[in-house]
Order: sequence, then structure tokens, then C-alpha cells
Amino acid sequence: MKFVPVEYAYRQKFEHIFQFFSNGLLFIDEEGIVLEMNAQMEEILQIDKNKVIGFHAVKLLDLFVNSYKSNKAFIAKLIEFGEAEFDTEIRTFSGELKYLHVKVSKQEDANIYLAEVHDESEKMLMKKRLNHTESLSTIGQLAASIAHEIRNPMTSLKGFTQLLQQTTNEDGKRYLAVINDEIKRMEEILTEFLEVSKPTTNKFDYFDVKELVLEVANFMAPQALMKNIEIIISLKAESKFKFLGDRNLIKQVFMNSIKNAIEAMPKGGNIHINISYIEMKAICIEIRDQGEGIEADKLDKIFDPFFTTKSGGTGLGLSHSSQVIESHGGTIEVVSEVEVGTSFKFILPLQKEI
Repeated sequence: MKFVPVEYAYRQKFEHIFQFFSNGLLFIDEEGIVLEMNAQMEEILQIDKNKVIGFHAVKLLDLFVNSYKSNKAFIAKLIEFGEAEFDTEIRTFSGELKYLHVKVSKQEDANIYLAEVHDESEKMLMKKRLNHTESLSTIGQLAASIAHEIRNPMTSLKGFTQLLQQTTNEDGKRYLAVINDEIKRMEEILTEFLEVSKPTTNKFDYFDVKELVLEVANFMAPQALMKNIEIIISLKAESKFKFLGDRNLIKQVFMNSIKNAIEAMPKGGNIHINISYIEMKAICIEIRDQGEGIEADKLDKIFDPFFTTKSGGTGLGLSHSSQVIESHGGTIEVVSEVEVGTSFKFILPLQKEI
């Protein structure tokens, strides 16, 4: 494909600013062909500029804007006013999620368009962490005030239903069974609620994460088989390094993840658990299902307290998992596609046992 260079005088005028500007910059001609991009833009998009220069900018616009309707509105505004901007989140060419502010303006003296892209990922992630921390703090205060008030009447209700079971008829027993089930459900919700909100008092010790994952998988296997689901484990490497953390808390995280995978597959299928090591500095546990998947607009909310995609969910399980993994210096990566499945990657740091 023939490359049309930016007009010499214009390029000379802005060459120094273009190459050393802190934001990503991109030159596009009137026909929409990418003429040039600076090093910052290459870093933001995580792609070699030679794979973009000479191609139509729609290739990039498809990354920036999520729908055909939005694309048309953006282009229409740019043509009418000579300038347009928007905030967006994208998956870069290497798959990383980033939050960007994009501004495109027409440079009348050179008949080209200049796109300026500011990477606001760090700011957005800090804001999400702050909102998450504030939410957990609010939950903690609320939980402390209501836990006692709920526990006591629930205990009384359980006692009376057990007494009534001994004297009631068959219809009454069926009704009491429903009441008991609902009480158990309330207890489960309250337990999860308190688990998320209580201050973390981790009991750290060295343990083998691989062995823990195998233990959890074996424990969950019967439940999976009842749903016509097979758990398949792949270990890509061995390591003499161990993980320093609270074994019980990490165990809860893996149990919750496999439980979610099972619930996401009502028609059965396979759950793949892949265990790999990253330069012997970290261990990656991927739990991937073949379930219903999570819609893109909901994916960034799944770790928020009380947000759930399940009709009977509390929205606290993943919030607690996120809290535990972060407190251990780890990260969680999620990729999902509707009707294909969801992958959770738990990345935890390793070190030699002292």
C-alpha cells in the first residue's frame, strides 16, 4: 500500500513536539489514511506503528468506539465542526483494557486531522479502587449494626420450625420445609455479608498453591459431575517456589470461582483449570468455563459489592475474592464472551520459603 507522507513543512514544524509529546498523537489525511503516529501512541495501543501507517483509521476507530451508531455520530460531528472528542475504554491489540480520552481536530493549514489520545487508565483504576474501598467500609459499618438484630430472630425462627415439625401434618411439614430453606438462604447471605465487611486478619504462612487448587478441584468434582460438568486440570510447569498467604482465604476464592463456573453452565460442559508460572515470580491459575458469559457492559462491575448477574446471587462473592487477592498482592484478570464462556485468571506472587 502506498504511503502518503505528512506535508514536509508541517511535519518539520511539529516534529519535536510530535515525538516527545506526553500523549499519543496520530496524523490522518482527509481520506482517513493513517500517516504517522508517535511513540506514545504505539505504547498506548501496544502495536508497532508500521502495522497501522498506510491503513484506514477505521481500523483504530473500531477499537475506540464500541458501536456502529457511535462511530457514525463521532464522524458526523468531526465533519461538521472540525473537532470531536470522547471518552472510551478499549482492548488494545495485545488484549489489555485501557481507558482513554480521544480528541480529533482538523488542521486547516495542512488538510490533515490530528488525533490526541490521553491514557487515563491509571486514574480510572485508582478511582475504582477508591470507590471499592469506600463501598467495603460502608458495608462494614452497616453489617456491624444489623448483624446482631438479624441473627437473634433467625435463631428463634429455626427453633420454632423444628418444634412445629414434630406436631404438624404433612401439608404443614411442606410449608415448614420452605420456611427452613428460606432461613438457610438468609443465613448464607448474612454470612457472605459479614465475610466481606469484617476487617482482614490474615494468618500468613507458606503453602503450595498448586496443591491447594488440586484439593479444591477434587472437593468440587462431585458437585460438578451432578451437573454433567467435567473439571479438566492442566499443569504447565513445576516450581519450587511457594506462596506466602492465608491458605483458608485463598481456598475460599478458588471454591467460589469454581462454584460460579458450575452455576454458569446449566447445560453441562467442561471447566478448564490451567496452572502456569510466570518467570518463576508468580503463579497464574486460570479457571475457564463454557457457560453463558458476561455482557461487556457488565464486566467491569462484577467486583462491585451487591452487583450480580445471577437471579439468586448476593453480589458479594466476587467482591470478597477481589478483596482477598488484592490483600495478598495479586491481581485478577477476567475475559468473557456471551454464549462462549468466562475466564478468570488469578495471578499471585511467589517467593522462596525462608
